[in-house]
Amino acid sequence: MKTKNKLDCIYKNFKLMVYKNVFKGLKDKKDDTLSSSDFFCLECVYLLDNPTISEFANFLDISSPNATYKVKQLIKKGYIKKEKNKQDGREYRLVPTEKFYKFYGNKANYGEVIMNNIEKSLEKEDMKKMDKVLDVIIDKVFKPTKKKKKVAKAKA
Repeated sequence: MKTKNKLDCIYKNFKLMVYKNVFKGLKDKKDDTLSSSDFFCLECVYLLDNPTISEFANFLDISSPNATYKVKQLIKKGYIKKEKNKQDGREYRLVPTEKFYKFYGNKANYGEVIMNNIEKSLEKEDMKKMDKVLDVIIDKVFKPTKKKKKVAKAKA
């Protein structure tokens, strides 16, 4: 299998595992008030590391009123809360609650579980190489690159 196909395979299987866990979690919970849309919003709040409502809205590309409505519903259901930013008291951050973490369970450290399984199969040298590859993926794929501004040359 070609490298590109392997990466595609990993990506597709990872997404399938996420969706399976979402629906399993929704099916297994006792409180049936959480929809799949709610779950995805909760996961975004968690993965965005305590965003403001504005950051949450911008990431999901939804209007501020729509984001505010979703946040209020999740607060009412007890999965997130708003906390005043310690550096800027005018700003509020969205923070998952204990109820969220009980629901989310071991999904929070899934990357650690995957890496532990990989480490069991690879030699230390191969793990170092994999670490470098992961650094490249993080740096080149997930960090936005700054586009260089083209300087217009003055005509003489």
